[in-house]
Amino acid sequence: MALRVIDSLVLRNEPLVLLLGRVCIGSLYLMSGINHWLDLTLVTHFMTGLPGPVDVWAMLTATIEVAGGAALVLGFRTREFALLLVLFNLGAAVIGHPYWSITGDANARWGQFIHFWKDIGLAGGALFVLARGAGPLSVDRG
Repeated sequence: MALRVIDSLVLRNEPLVLLLGRVCIGSLYLMSGINHWLDLTLVTHFMTGLPGPVDVWAMLTATIEVAGGAALVLGFRTREFALLLVLFNLGAAVIGHPYWSITGDANARWGQFIHFWKDIGLAGGALFVLARGAGPLSVDRG
């Protein structure tokens, strides 16, 4: 019974549900990217093992977050940006949060474990956006 009620509510309000979902996940990327642009040192320490200057990687990271977040919020080229964010988060999880390599500091290991799985969860959310698209309340459908 409860499932039928939920299904009915979601189906009747699907455009709004899709918009709110995009705004919620997109705002996370947007705010994170803005903060990273304002202070690149927030992310440069994750890039030390990558080839090339860490500032370039940090700027790329912030740009992907801002562009991807804005695209999701607006519903602009939603599936393309959702795919980019899936790949971005999988890379961020592996490159930025290698909890498996931390020994001797249980708190640091736990913190990186949480961040690793947060990024995997965000990749999952972006996969839902990739599969469903923006919905009718979006630039894509406007």
